Amino acid sequence: MEPFDPLINSLPVSGWKPLLTLALFASIGAFFFGALVTALLQSKSDQSDFEDKKKDN
Repeated sequence: MEPFDPLINSLPVSGWKPLLTLALFASIGAFFFGALVTALLQSKSDQSDFEDKKKDN
């Protein structure tokens, strides 16, 4: 059965180029995911600091 898209036939599905692309996008995704987690944890920490100062007054 032939694929519907003829471009699929010309794409390399083995070798190092797909792995390089996967590694590149995985590292970029990990960077942004780490930045998101860090921002959320920092926000939670800042919020708790504000609540502690509010209770002291």
